[in-house]
Amino acid sequence: MAGISLNGAYNHFIQDYVSKDVTQADAHRKEELRDVYKSIAKINKKSPLYLLTDDDTSRNDAIDIKEKARQLQGSIRRLSDHEDKSSLNHTSAFTTDDDKVVASYIGKTPDQDIGNAQFDIEVTQLASSQVNKGAFLPKDAAGLSADNYAFDVRINGQEFEFQFSVYGTDKNKDVQDKLEKLINKANIGLHAEVVEDGDRSALEISSTHTGLRPGQVSQFEIFESSSGLAGGAIKYLGIDHVAAPATNAHFSLNGEDRVAVSNHFTVGGKFDITLKETTIAASPIHVGVKKDNEALLKHVTSLIDNYNNFITDAAGKTDDKFKGSKLRSEIIGIAQQNLSDCEDLGIKLEGNGTLSIDDEMLRQAVSAGNSMAALEPVNKFADALIDKTKDISVDPMKYIDRPVVNYKNPDSRDYSSPYITSEYSGMMFNNYC
Repeated sequence: MAGISLNGAYNHFIQDYVSKDVTQADAHRKEELRDVYKSIAKINKKSPLYLLTDDDTSRNDAIDIKEKARQLQGSIRRLSDHEDKSSLNHTSAFTTDDDKVVASYIGKTPDQDIGNAQFDIEVTQLASSQVNKGAFLPKDAAGLSADNYAFDVRINGQEFEFQFSVYGTDKNKDVQDKLEKLINKANIGLHAEVVEDGDRSALEISSTHTGLRPGQVSQFEIFESSSGLAGGAIKYLGIDHVAAPATNAHFSLNGEDRVAVSNHFTVGGKFDITLKETTIAASPIHVGVKKDNEALLKHVTSLIDNYNNFITDAAGKTDDKFKGSKLRSEIIGIAQQNLSDCEDLGIKLEGNGTLSIDDEMLRQAVSAGNSMAALEPVNKFADALIDKTKDISVDPMKYIDRPVVNYKNPDSRDYSSPYITSEYSGMMFNNYC
């Protein structure tokens, strides 16, 4: 295993591991943490007393193998975005016209949803934002006298006051630019932009959200302020003029009319839908779920690559203290048990313990109608690897040379010894006491 010149594994741990990205293997739910505790307690009850050597090599080896296992577990779990993190059930939503309606699958039961979760959608109107467009004014003319001005905006039931100053040298375009920055910086749900037309320009203000909720007649209103500062800016700039009112999305699902305040919504907890354009009358777009062969192919290939990297990087190195052959044989044994008869899938176990892939054979297997059943050994292989990485993380010291000092009395009651399976962490800190 990799060695370091620093005295103590703590510094090695900080430099080599803490800076790496957090993986899904690090995000534990309560039940997962409870399972880890139970695993530690179970091992401790039967664990004998070992003699640990106080040296940097043992510390580094224990930390290295634990981290390699954690990384392998995270890599496998990242391959699938479903709740069952090692699942090969890669699915995706599809529409018959992606230019008008875009769909993605967010369901949790892909096996049941393929060919069953589906609907037809017709879109008659898209949701839109309210747009206020000011008057086009000569850019180089000065229409507002030098003074301090204010106006109010009412949005989402709240009122905001905007104050600004006009100086003697300010032209219309200068004032519009100033208000554009002022409104955008306020971040209250409005977007301002100065639009130009030759030697004229206007201030356009639009809402960042679409649609109108029940009881709303407009998304925002702009009116003169009663603060006592100079008025008249609203009338001159014309920014209280509603050029386009906000609208809701109108569509139908399987013939049933629906309304939404946004063009982005979910359907039945299984589809994430984005409306892009209205559809042709009486020509609905079909939305459904299909098996994603490309994602499945990438999943299997990445799984094999991660296994090979672990064998080569972590289990393939050895020193006087590290039992590399023990770890290597255990990991290869998992591949032998699950993938020894998978050459028809294009997966072959080589003599050095690594796995090779015939890309064309694997693609054919993935594309076959019974691919999920044929790939079940791969799924079991992934689950077995995750279980093994959990086992390594709980007790990495079993791969470090540690002579037995005393076995537990088999006739006595079993008690947990919380320091035994975490002894590698004690080795990290024993030089800092």
